[in-house]
Amino acid sequence: MLRKMPAMLLTAALLTGSVAAAAASAQAAPVQQQKIKVVLNGKELVFPQDVVTENGVAYVNASTLAIALDGTAAWDSMTHSVLIAKNNKYALRMYQNKTFAYKNGKETNVPHPPRVTTGAVLVPLVFVAKELGATVSYDAKHLTYNLSIKTDK
Repeated sequence: MLRKMPAMLLTAALLTGSVAAAAASAQAAPVQQQKIKVVLNGKELVFPQDVVTENGVAYVNASTLAIALDGTAAWDSMTHSVLIAKNNKYALRMYQNKTFAYKNGKETNVPHPPRVTTGAVLVPLVFVAKELGATVSYDAKHLTYNLSIKTDK
């Protein structure tokens, strides 16, 4: 019996430790962010990645947003910038980690720089949508950004 006592104590200690560790990891787990939707002229836009929010700013895939608003977007890995253009009349070059940009060749400030993630460039939704001519509103109750733009289609 005396020989079994250390084994029982060790087993009890291990069980207690694993229960405490499980409880601690459950408390440290982040709360899942609710999914934010983006609707353009009444139709939900589908992005390859979920909308990412940081400090109240919503970021979305640059190409998906630009194409939906009849524009284009391309990442320049040499300058670490994204070029967003529309109708050969508008061009905005935004730089990673920089709060300045070039809008039609003239330097301007941008509130939030683009973010580069694995396989995508994310841009601030409201800023870029407005730059491409969309009207933007946010429905906090339904976690939805509503965009509207006149189309020729």
